[in-house]
Amino acid sequence: MRSLFSIVLLMVLGSALAYKSYSGYQVLKSAPLTAASMPYINRLSKHFDFWGTPGVGRPATVMVSPEQAPLVVAAFNRMRISHEVLIPDLGPEVERERLEREALEVAHSMKPREAVYDRYMSCQEIHHYMRDLSAAYPEIATGIIFANGTEGHKVKGIKISNGNVGQKALWFDCAIHAREWITPPVCLRIIDEVIADPALRDLADWYILPVANPDGYNYSITTDRFWRKTRSPNPDPDCPGTDPNRNFDFLWDAGNPTDYCSEVYPGTNAFSEPEVSGIGNFILDIADSLVLYVAIHSYGEQILYPYGHTVEPVPNVDQLIAAGTASADAIAAVAGTTYTVENSASGLYFTYGASDDFAYGRGAVQYAYTYELSGGGSAGFDPPASLIQPVVDEVWPGIKALVDYVLAN
Repeated sequence: MRSLFSIVLLMVLGSALAYKSYSGYQVLKSAPLTAASMPYINRLSKHFDFWGTPGVGRPATVMVSPEQAPLVVAAFNRMRISHEVLIPDLGPEVERERLEREALEVAHSMKPREAVYDRYMSCQEIHHYMRDLSAAYPEIATGIIFANGTEGHKVKGIKISNGNVGQKALWFDCAIHAREWITPPVCLRIIDEVIADPALRDLADWYILPVANPDGYNYSITTDRFWRKTRSPNPDPDCPGTDPNRNFDFLWDAGNPTDYCSEVYPGTNAFSEPEVSGIGNFILDIADSLVLYVAIHSYGEQILYPYGHTVEPVPNVDQLIAAGTASADAIAAVAGTTYTVENSASGLYFTYGASDDFAYGRGAVQYAYTYELSGGGSAGFDPPASLIQPVVDEVWPGIKALVDYVLAN
């Protein structure tokens, strides 16, 4: 018994020691931003870790190390942007969440062929769940491997279909940004709904990718809660990884090609990341039948449509807004949560090489969106496990309303 206790104790201590503490890190929150301040915020976002979706009329929230804090405060002061310290020390919040996740993982093990919504599942558990579904329902569920990450985790998704010839196709991906833990449960809920309902499968073929960045997602769970990027090596060994949502082959922009530490570092070239290349090429392969692309992110309570590089309206902007509004209305009907429907560039900030723009611009997918889910927890990116079920319960009706509108139009 003593030997077993010692082993468990060493495992717990090892986990705690390996996990980045964020002790002394702060989270700063600005006043709502003006249009005049957005170019400056856009430049700052390339060098500092902005959370959520800063935009006109919304505040900017930025996580800073003790060394970075005076620099960001000075920049806010120069821009005459008032701000406050939202979290004076992020370390205790990160440790609280780690302990909660590990305790829930021990207390509530996953049953075969069942997604759970009372805790955050590991990448391995999510992959096992899809494998079990494919084995249990081979006539409707097919596992797909899109790529292998540089650290060996497979990019695994699932196709769910009744096998009807000539159907349209729908695509949903989650967690392309590793730290956005609230997003995979939404993809899992979509899988559960489509597996259970033949009528949904008669509508279209469904492609669902719960963890688009498995290397990064796994690293965010085991080592660094706020890891965002992939885990591919860079010339600077202290700053690995590329932002996969800046790496797609559509208006890819190198920006500063040696700013490896930037959270939005776009990589050495478009499709440099195997995860992105695998996803992007698969989307092109099914482009003839694909009518809806949805990338699910957090946080911000927004439904964003192309493009990210310009505020000029795309040809079918009215349809994009109408479909997004139908989705937002369905979400609001559940618990009153208000999602705004906006152009990516005006609702967020200018982006290049994003997945939804790629699907729309290269894949000619008529309806392409990024959903920014509700935030939660101390500052948005760390919603407690108790918020998982409410989020998936309100977002699924919005997804269903979006699908109904797209397929009807």
